[in-house]
Amino acid sequence: MNIWILRLLLLTIPGLTFLPTFPTSTAVVATKTRATYYTPTKIAHARHNIKRYKWAQRIRDNAVHEANHYLGWGFEKLWTTITPQTLPRSYAVNMEKGSPITGKKLNDRYGYRGWIAESDQDPWKLKDPSSGYRFPTNDFASYYISGLDEHGIFDRKRANPHFLKNELYPEKGEKWGVDDGRGWVDEHGDRWTFIAYYNHWHIWHGGMIDTALRAFRDAYLYTGDDQYADAGIILLDRIADVYPAMNLADYDSSLYLNASGGTGQGKIRGSIWEATAVTEYVAAYDAFFPHMNSPRVKHFLSKKAKQYHLKNPKNSGAQICKNIEDGLVRQIFLGIQKAQIRGNFGMHQRALAMAAVVLDDPITSKTWIDWIFKAGSFSPWPWPHITGGDVYPTLMNRVDHDGFGDEPSTQYNSYWLTQITSIAEILEGYDRYPEADLYQHLKFKKMHDTRWPFILQHHTPAIGDSFKTGNPVLLGSAEEYVKAFAKYHQPLYAQAAHYLNGNSLDGLHGDIFSGKPDETMRQIRHTIMTQGPFHPKSVQLSGFGFTALRSGKESGSTTGTQLPFSHLPITKKSAEIIHHQGALYLRNDSLAKHIPEAFHIPENYFDDSEGVQMPAEHPGAQITFSFSVPKTGNQYLTLSLLHATNQGVFDIRLDGKSIRQMDFYRSDSQVITLPLGSFALTKGHHSLTFHNIGKNPSASGFGLGLDCLTIQDQASSYSFPQHKHQVWMYYGENAIHRHGHRDTLNIGIHDSGLDLSPDLGYPLNLKNRTEWVANTISHNTVMVNQQPQTQQTHGITHHFDGKPPIQLIDVDVPKAYPQTKRYRRTLAMVDIDPTHSYLIDWFRVKGGHRHHYSFHGAEGRVTTGGLHLQPQHTGSYAGADIPYGHKENNQPSGWSYKGSGFHYLDRVARDPKPRSPYFIDWQIKDTWHILPKKEDHHLRLTMLTPVHEVALANGYPPHLPGNPNHLRYLIAQRCGDPLTSQFVSVIEPYTNHRQIEHIRPLTIRKNGKPIQHSSVTFALQIQLRNGRIDTLFNSLDAHSIYQVGPFTFRGFFGYVSTKNGQPIYAYMNDGTILQWQHKNLLHLPHAAIQGTVLDFTHSLAGANELIVKTRHPIQHPSSLIGQWIYINNHTKSNTTYRIHGVNVLHPNQYSLNIGDNTLIHKYEDPADFSKGYHYAIQPGATWRIPLQKEGSSIAPISISAPFFPYWTNNKKATE
Repeated sequence: MNIWILRLLLLTIPGLTFLPTFPTSTAVVATKTRATYYTPTKIAHARHNIKRYKWAQRIRDNAVHEANHYLGWGFEKLWTTITPQTLPRSYAVNMEKGSPITGKKLNDRYGYRGWIAESDQDPWKLKDPSSGYRFPTNDFASYYISGLDEHGIFDRKRANPHFLKNELYPEKGEKWGVDDGRGWVDEHGDRWTFIAYYNHWHIWHGGMIDTALRAFRDAYLYTGDDQYADAGIILLDRIADVYPAMNLADYDSSLYLNASGGTGQGKIRGSIWEATAVTEYVAAYDAFFPHMNSPRVKHFLSKKAKQYHLKNPKNSGAQICKNIEDGLVRQIFLGIQKAQIRGNFGMHQRALAMAAVVLDDPITSKTWIDWIFKAGSFSPWPWPHITGGDVYPTLMNRVDHDGFGDEPSTQYNSYWLTQITSIAEILEGYDRYPEADLYQHLKFKKMHDTRWPFILQHHTPAIGDSFKTGNPVLLGSAEEYVKAFAKYHQPLYAQAAHYLNGNSLDGLHGDIFSGKPDETMRQIRHTIMTQGPFHPKSVQLSGFGFTALRSGKESGSTTGTQLPFSHLPITKKSAEIIHHQGALYLRNDSLAKHIPEAFHIPENYFDDSEGVQMPAEHPGAQITFSFSVPKTGNQYLTLSLLHATNQGVFDIRLDGKSIRQMDFYRSDSQVITLPLGSFALTKGHHSLTFHNIGKNPSASGFGLGLDCLTIQDQASSYSFPQHKHQVWMYYGENAIHRHGHRDTLNIGIHDSGLDLSPDLGYPLNLKNRTEWVANTISHNTVMVNQQPQTQQTHGITHHFDGKPPIQLIDVDVPKAYPQTKRYRRTLAMVDIDPTHSYLIDWFRVKGGHRHHYSFHGAEGRVTTGGLHLQPQHTGSYAGADIPYGHKENNQPSGWSYKGSGFHYLDRVARDPKPRSPYFIDWQIKDTWHILPKKEDHHLRLTMLTPVHEVALANGYPPHLPGNPNHLRYLIAQRCGDPLTSQFVSVIEPYTNHRQIEHIRPLTIRKNGKPIQHSSVTFALQIQLRNGRIDTLFNSLDAHSIYQVGPFTFRGFFGYVSTKNGQPIYAYMNDGTILQWQHKNLLHLPHAAIQGTVLDFTHSLAGANELIVKTRHPIQHPSSLIGQWIYINNHTKSNTTYRIHGVNVLHPNQYSLNIGDNTLIHKYEDPADFSKGYHYAIQPGATWRIPLQKEGSSIAPISISAPFFPYWTNNKKATE
């Protein structure tokens, strides 16, 4: 097709505008006239703060330290480091094969990104840590220089072939291991892209160029020293020379791997990471702009322009600015439109926002910002392109009323806030477009509440493709919450910052560019003093589809002083120390080194890390730090360590005395907390020494990485949270192609700091994902007809009560399977005392002919009771004749797979005729070394309802560093046609000793007759060690009256505690009658308040209300505060909202305040905002508010009874 026809066709694509490219102009007129991102005010604030605050001085010192390293290279080396389009880039040497010497041993131990480079000492060389071999074997540095053309661009045709000889291992042949830039093809036809890998990781992405440019930028901003701006401008100008020609699509994406989301598009690197990098490049231009007329810069660049016949002579600052603007800044919009710069949502929008603000053109900048907000999307036809930034439509249409994006992975969802925040920060205060203040947008504000609800002590629930199997990880950072508090002044943000900083404010500070950074910290400190530390209560996120029930207390808090090692004086060292961690540790290395798809995760450097590194190639390295103790007494010391593949084994010495030996090697980079113990220390200075005594055989060096030392005042003040009980349920989006799993109604259990039933986390590959990790059977839920669940957007919440001592969540997802009419889970948490709880799980399924209830514990030994298990010596759970990993023959592979996943379960033992009740007890191993001391932690599940077969089998987490080898699964099966099942179990976390003595199901009578095999009603009794007996009722038939022993009940949920034969506490939810010996314990005239919606808030507002009409007057309207209203709707959203306030308008008519939960579902037309909104509800919609009641009208029951002293302040709503 004629190229002009192609261009004409391209221009007809709606919303797409390509700017023509012309040769670089020699005109001296540049667009930019002022610094617009790093404004003079910001810079003045930063330099003022550096004079006043030690923390600001440390930020400056770290940047200067890194910048000085690259400053020593000189202008010539910096300029020639920039490589052009003619040299390919790839994130892997050989993804599948690993190493040409050891094969997949490299991948297994180090990840395919485990190759080592020492760029200063050994340029263009990689070292295979699994074998010690270096590649390529030829002198590529000389080969590259010999191939530079008259414009300084590498041309392979010009390069001297004399340098394409194996110099390192001549015995293997002249061409063995030789790379001319395109890779070495061995005798088997396998390609090893050593140079492309080096070019990607060690020249560009997070390598010398990215690191040096950022260091020069920051050092200049903080010091005003011209030498840093000079060096940075020379780098930036040379990048602008080569950037327009950069195009990854010119290279075979199957040979040269890059993070492009499957499109093959990119500039220097894949389109996803390109968005992150160019944002930094453009920001650097703004930082250096005041210095563009530097005589040293003009002298050097004009000589280079003449030497290499560049069209722009670069004789003036204006000409250099013109080169950077045309060659880099203006290329951003073009690259985004062509999908060469395209990451996860927010990434390329951020890049364009930075380009718009920095270019500061009255017309162009506004056009670009308009494009960021306007509707648009990515399309691969006729070639990849993007038609709009889609920020406003995304916030309105894809962010739910809780603030979550529409990705069902907790890890991927967390990036939405990060990316959009970066857009907001760039545009905030830009005077040419003041209306683009995202901080005022309700949905963006709500996004700041998407991290803290997931904090389960040390864990975040691994929903969907997230994290590893049970590894401790928390979303967000203390610094992020400090910024959020500065914007919105929410006390919860201050508390979260304090918690994520180790329950301490030490080391936290405001923004270095802020005029009053100490004021923010003063307000945070006041908040902690007046409102206490972070102690999240139970939470329901109906928009996202997540509920967490929390109970128990923490046995203290970590309130010690945190001392970053970069702050501590070094009194002795035997090797060079690296302070600035910018490009050395990547947040996602633990996944990205092993899983190619994890490259879709945005890369975020530890920019603010205050740790230190001591690289060492030989044993015996040593470093000693000095620290101060404020007063004499017992002090508890804790280390935060930066583990990596190049680290050794160290003897840790306190005041010269050995206290512990520690192997710092890990096959992936991660931060780990190590309790050292309690020591009697005197007031004053002490020393902490790390002396290398060797290394792990798998380690590639003898180095050391240290983050922080924490000191607690007394040994008793180091108090690990031992008694916090948490259970969660997920009922949101489950789309696999959006990083979700088929995990509807999955539950997780956390107790005493451990994840007792971890999700498997991030899958290894497509087969592992679709057949096992993302399949229903690998989760704590029920599989129907041996198939994964269908795609869901949300469940229907019927009940939630998050107030101890009785908490519950009840959700139905009737369309989880085409065959089901009911797929409902009710989960209750019951407190035994302040430090112990248990769970009751009712899972009801109606429809289909096979139901498999799946449940697993964390890593550990498993025992059973009441079962007669017979080992199956061959095959898998799919059958004795079906080997592990072999899917069904009638099932397709990949995304179309709809099979059981049973072939991923082996080591099977079956009981073909089980009798209930029976139990499975997992003795939990602290796989991730979270706890400071070893205790006997267990998780026990007792199944009370009959099933047709019980099996135990091994299920295997993805083979990632640190993950357990296997988990033991319980599979309880029922079959029949038609089939209705009620799986009822008691789940008991305990440490050392059980608190439950006996569990038994109870006979239920209706109209005096026993009910047999009910699928909607169940009662049980639990006898505790302390003498208390709990009786629990649950029924989906809320209209019938049931008798259970001395109790009579009508409603959804009831609970009675007795002791010494007398009731001491009673609770009822959505019920009307709870009696003991025919005497009312609890009674309500109506189980729920019901009515219709008359009107609601129609605008995007921070305060929203429902105008409702009730069937009956509400006697005490204020009792509804804290309750939840459940509204029937026909949209793809869960319209369940917490009530924050009630106003009486007329008899039977009320205004319900639902806070900042907007009722807007989406734009009617995202391409035309003027058409208004589509709402989640409509006038006339019906609703219910289930009521709860506790206590009794008879004397023995008292909330303040000694049995439950800590329940005194809990007030259940009553009608």
